[in-house]
Amino acid sequence: MRTELALRLAVIFVAFVWAGFRFERLARPLFAAPAEARLRPFGPRAWGVVVNVFGHARLLRKPYAGLLHAAMFFGFLFLLTAVAQVFGQGVSPLFDLDAVGGSTWIAFGQDVFAVLLLTGVAMAAFQRGVWKPERFMGSNQRDAAIILCLITAVVVGMLMQNAFRVAGGDPSARWRPVSSLIAAAIVSSGVTGTAAAHGATAFAWMHMLAILAFLVYIPGSKHLHMLVGIPNVYLRDLKPAGRLVTPDLEQPTLGLSDIGQLGRKQTLDLYACTECGRCQELCPAFASGKPLSPKLLIMNLRDHLLKTRGVGGHRAGLRGALIGGAVAEETIWSCTTCRACMEACPLFIEHVPKIVDMRRHLAMEAGRVPDGISGAMLSIEQRGHPWAGTRFSRLDWCRDLGVRVLAPGEATDTLLWVGCTAALDARAQKVARALVRLLRAAGADFAILGEDEKCTGDSARRTGNDYLFQMQAAANIETLNARSFRQIVSICPHCVNTLKNEYADFGGAYDVLHHSQLLSGLMENGRLPGPPKSDSAPGAVAFHDPCYLGRYNGEFDAPRAVLGGFGATVAEMERSRGRSFCCGGGGGRAFAVEPPDQRINVIRAQQARATGAPVVATACPFCLLMLDDGCKTAARNDGGGAPQQVRDIAELLDDALRGAGAAAIS
Repeated sequence: MRTELALRLAVIFVAFVWAGFRFERLARPLFAAPAEARLRPFGPRAWGVVVNVFGHARLLRKPYAGLLHAAMFFGFLFLLTAVAQVFGQGVSPLFDLDAVGGSTWIAFGQDVFAVLLLTGVAMAAFQRGVWKPERFMGSNQRDAAIILCLITAVVVGMLMQNAFRVAGGDPSARWRPVSSLIAAAIVSSGVTGTAAAHGATAFAWMHMLAILAFLVYIPGSKHLHMLVGIPNVYLRDLKPAGRLVTPDLEQPTLGLSDIGQLGRKQTLDLYACTECGRCQELCPAFASGKPLSPKLLIMNLRDHLLKTRGVGGHRAGLRGALIGGAVAEETIWSCTTCRACMEACPLFIEHVPKIVDMRRHLAMEAGRVPDGISGAMLSIEQRGHPWAGTRFSRLDWCRDLGVRVLAPGEATDTLLWVGCTAALDARAQKVARALVRLLRAAGADFAILGEDEKCTGDSARRTGNDYLFQMQAAANIETLNARSFRQIVSICPHCVNTLKNEYADFGGAYDVLHHSQLLSGLMENGRLPGPPKSDSAPGAVAFHDPCYLGRYNGEFDAPRAVLGGFGATVAEMERSRGRSFCCGGGGGRAFAVEPPDQRINVIRAQQARATGAPVVATACPFCLLMLDDGCKTAARNDGGGAPQQVRDIAELLDDALRGAGAAAIS
């Protein structure tokens, strides 16, 4: 007995030293990284762990995968009692857990949760071996198979050792329904007494060795998330989704170009990735055939980190160019910053900030920006807007409407922030004109900035040119602060996001609304004319959720309220609301040159076409232009026929009210 105990302790010691060495190699670069200030507030962060880790909130968005993970998660938690028993056997009576029900209710729970855990393993094996979802493409399937085998060995070892103990007369038999059932088969085969005791010992060793193998294997496996998942969720970003971290432009290096520049949470992200592919599944760039997969991006960064980790805990020992090495430049520029990946990730990995940080290096240090995007940024510098080829000035769209231009020192209730696209693109100008007619019909006091309005800098910031963004922010804040108004309203969700969430860091705090929010409020308050005649209602309308209105700013209902308010029936696309598919224009991609076979807007147009609705409605000028082009292409690809009309919700409301004889609108 003493010899066995000594051998067991020696094996445990060796395994723990080995595992400790492997964990130390992971911890070294993690703790050498600068820590972000994310420990507080404790309450919201802790509640997020409860909801998302123990409540499986994001995991259960996919019911099958969520349930199998819940079975494995809670099964594993309870079976930690069996781990304590097998490791402490013969060392101390405390590890037997008899004082707290080790041979009664804990014994019963071990049997029940063992079956639950094995059920989860079987479901996972079916999912990976038979079902094979496309989101697993690129994941380490061998690693997943090893983990499932180890978990099975742990659970089977525990059940069998308990079954042989029951066969040998263990008093916990009446509390172990599953083990007792197996024990009955063992006894019927003639194994009792000493033979049963030897069987129990053998399976106890199997149980322990499987646990130790699991412990040693974890540091090199995606199942490292078992240890880092909770801290990664706790340290999630609590800022508004649309607010990026403002870099210090006085630093000697700008942006992310070296793995040693990652902060602690950004490094933890790499360890937390489970390779589940939920981010990849929702990524529009990946769906269109571009080289970006959010999952593979994180996996490649993790592999790069592990290859180049420092020596002796010094962060300076981490070297190795990311861009062009671990991550291709084409991959970095493929992102539309739609944030679908971050919303899908169960462990709150932050893909988009890493991509923007790498773009910052390319834009502000290396000077390598794709032609279309670089041209738009140059136009912002020189003209205050990204539309280099436009023939319009900022007032041409409204010269016949007599819209008031707010001068410095003057006041208005609502400042209409038109935005570059709605002011300078002929198609988008129709949206601005429709909104003006609606505001006048509602008796709203509003004005515009005219030539004093400049690009908010959204595209500059998302494409990495924070120099240019901060210049635009400073100029616009100075312009805004020289005037008085209660609220800002904009047609463009990108402008809304920048004015509302980004400018606060630069001294510009404003009450900012999207025009869908304003219009739905005016309709609800009865300030716009009543619903149109039944024959003027547009019927079915497929609504496209703009990323920067929905995912970034949480507004899904206001545009639908506007459509429903005048009798339209919203035909939801397969990808809608929080899962909406990007139009392809965000993150500066509206100005990029798209390969004909990789056009995100065409994919989205095909999804809209599948609804059968004759009209596609949206609430963003970028989406309007991208989907208008995409619908025409999709119609040609489908063999001709009329393409769906693409309209902004303001245009549709304006048409409906004028069709109903709203005399105030003219």
